[in-house]
Amino acid sequence: MFRKWPNLREVLFLLFPMVLTMTLELSISLVDTLMLGRYDAYHLAAVGLASSLWLPIGCFLIGLSFGLTPLVTKHLHGRQIKLVNIYMSQAVGVCFFLGIIGIFLTAFLAPLVVPYMATEQVTQDVTVGYLWLIAPAIPMLGMMTAYKNLFEAAGRPHFPMFVAFMSLILNILFNYVLIFGNFGFPEMGAEGAAIASTLSIWLSVMYFYIYDRYFNKRPLFTKLVIPYVKKCGLLLSVGIPAGFAFSFEIALFSSLTWLISSFGDFALGAGQIVMSYSSILFTPMMAMSAVASIVVAKALSKEGVSGVKQRMKVLLGLGVGYFLVCFTLTQFFSDQIPLLFTTNTEVAVMASAILIVSSTYQFSDVLQTIFTGALRGFRDTRSSMIAFGVSLFGLSMPLGYWLSHYSPWAESLGVLGFYVGLLAGLTLLSILLALRFRFVYRRAQTRLMSKDATFTNMV
Repeated sequence: MFRKWPNLREVLFLLFPMVLTMTLELSISLVDTLMLGRYDAYHLAAVGLASSLWLPIGCFLIGLSFGLTPLVTKHLHGRQIKLVNIYMSQAVGVCFFLGIIGIFLTAFLAPLVVPYMATEQVTQDVTVGYLWLIAPAIPMLGMMTAYKNLFEAAGRPHFPMFVAFMSLILNILFNYVLIFGNFGFPEMGAEGAAIASTLSIWLSVMYFYIYDRYFNKRPLFTKLVIPYVKKCGLLLSVGIPAGFAFSFEIALFSSLTWLISSFGDFALGAGQIVMSYSSILFTPMMAMSAVASIVVAKALSKEGVSGVKQRMKVLLGLGVGYFLVCFTLTQFFSDQIPLLFTTNTEVAVMASAILIVSSTYQFSDVLQTIFTGALRGFRDTRSSMIAFGVSLFGLSMPLGYWLSHYSPWAESLGVLGFYVGLLAGLTLLSILLALRFRFVYRRAQTRLMSKDATFTNMV
């Protein structure tokens, strides 16, 4: 098999530990949902609502860090390692300055809209408390992603996996102590989950810094270049569109939460269950996107355009196979999956119906994540941002709102209408990104042929 697909080994070497790393990272949210689902339905709804408000802000910083991957990969494999310090110094500056803005938005602005989105006073109060306590995690969320991208771009994905594992273990321990008030600590519910998540993220950055600074035999980030902490132009030119594209997708799911809130707090809980389950399934897709960015950038720096095509075939084949497995499992166990998250029967029934629909859009989701990563490897992030904006907010939300409230099927569809709209938007997005990748790939081929022709004429 490795002879027929010579790049399969390279892809799998990165993919397996990166899938596990992202699964462990997103399991923190899963642990929150599982524990709070057994603690109180209103606290579960509060976390779902709070997540819809702060995650787009945090994910914008994560998306900015995605811009590091093609830049760092190029210089790590092009033997210009000292330039890595410049890019990582820019990442520090971006995470610090934009992180402070993110803290302000999460702690002071987001709580203002909570009363309009939750009907029960207890849900409102817990949501605001959660937002205050999760806000300090936002700058470190971006920095953690920057370190993780650095190690993975260097072909060392196993230490980020170790960091994610340690963070998950600590988060489970913190949740057990703070949510339920064990070992003499106060019973804090969702606010305890916020403290646990914040501590886990800060500790993750400490793990990366201490290991790379004092124990790594081949350090990657060796010096903070102070002037570039303020001069972040190159990273922002690639990272801002990537940040907006990632935030658009997260914001869409957050917007779904806001719109679902009109159907009641139990609908919020069902939406949180679907989001948590979908996040688990989405982790391998995100890993495929990150791998696509790394291998495409690496192929361009070492082999040129010729090395890109075979790697994309491998990734697309793996993506389609993954979708078939997820679709089959979700369809067969749609009634049992929600019961893993909650003991409330009404919430479980609503979540089950949504899962039937949500499993169908995963095919488009697989394709769009792979093509987004590949375009990032070409340092083409602006087109992805535009495609995300047009598809998700130009089609998904308006169509979903119409289906749920004004269409002839609104009464029977209800909340499901939003997820049918999401299916349409993701389908359009995958088509747009595939067409853009084809254009960028052929343009790179043409440029290479032009250079070869020019060189031949000179000779």
